Amino acid sequence: MRCLLLTITCCLILSGCERAPEASQQMDNYLERVGRVLDAPWTRFDSQSLSQYRLPSRRDRLLPVAEQRIGMLELLVESRRCQTLQQSVAQRNSSLGKVMPWSHRLAADGELIQALDDCIEVLHDDPAREALLVDLQNIAATKREELPEVFWNALNASSEFEYYLRFTADPLPVSSTALTDQAALDALQQLTAIGQALPGVLPPPRTELQSHFQALQRSQRGSELIHSLARLTHTLEQVTAMLGSERAQKLCPLGKPTQRSQILLNVFVTFYAGEIQPYLAQVQRLGQPWQQSLGELAQVQAIPAETEHYLRALVGAKDSLWERYQQQLNAHSTAWQDVLGQCQLRPGQPGWNTRDTDT
Repeated sequence: MRCLLLTITCCLILSGCERAPEASQQMDNYLERVGRVLDAPWTRFDSQSLSQYRLPSRRDRLLPVAEQRIGMLELLVESRRCQTLQQSVAQRNSSLGKVMPWSHRLAADGELIQALDDCIEVLHDDPAREALLVDLQNIAATKREELPEVFWNALNASSEFEYYLRFTADPLPVSSTALTDQAALDALQQLTAIGQALPGVLPPPRTELQSHFQALQRSQRGSELIHSLARLTHTLEQVTAMLGSERAQKLCPLGKPTQRSQILLNVFVTFYAGEIQPYLAQVQRLGQPWQQSLGELAQVQAIPAETEHYLRALVGAKDSLWERYQQQLNAHSTAWQDVLGQCQLRPGQPGWNTRDTDT
């Protein structure tokens, strides 16, 4: 019993001492360094705030689509010349067909519409099949009109799409090489193109659709990016506020470098330019195509209101996660220029050229 308690205690200690990701450490260290030099208060990032970027419930993101059935007896008797349509209807009326996921249904509806169109072409000059022809034309028209709604249900009901848009517990890793998410971005662009082309162009086969969904499932970067953008926005906002504080404005009362301003310059060079800026560049490089891809997806017709609201909150032009991050980038750069400039410590100014490189 004693050994068991000791084992549990050790596990708890080890889990409690688990190191934060390197990116999180760099951001917290940056806050601490600036706060220490300026003797200014700051607030740590609250990971609970990420919950505002959680997807709305699946139920609220699904659109109503009426279920239409073609009578098998009538079809078997009246349309023996349309075997592909008979097979398609038989599959849809089977036990598996009745419970197929929406991503499969999107492809199946495309196949059904194509089979209906082919059958209509076969029967169009047969006077004896006039009533059946009218029924098939009506069904084909209705199914085609529903394709945009089925497309969005295919996305919103898929675990792959939800997985891609979740937020992770960790931000993007610090990396000396460029992080990429090309397969997932390509999949998003392909899915967007499919949605934009509906209903004039029928959806592709199931295998092609599944390859796009699987690419989203394999991506880790999109969800890490959401965390990074939120955490960086908080970090930049906090440091910008400290740089704009009264103490920072009085750092160099005579307009010349002081000991404290030299220390702050070292923080700028070593921790902001040396660590944070390369990470910002990585996030920007990965984030721009992500923002563009999700923004284009949000413009696809028939998008459910809850899904549109969510995507706009991530990448919209007004008050979105991406837009707030861009605003903080600009404000942060300006704040550093202002503080260093008043002390003649900006690049090109006398203080910069004679700065102390010791940190």
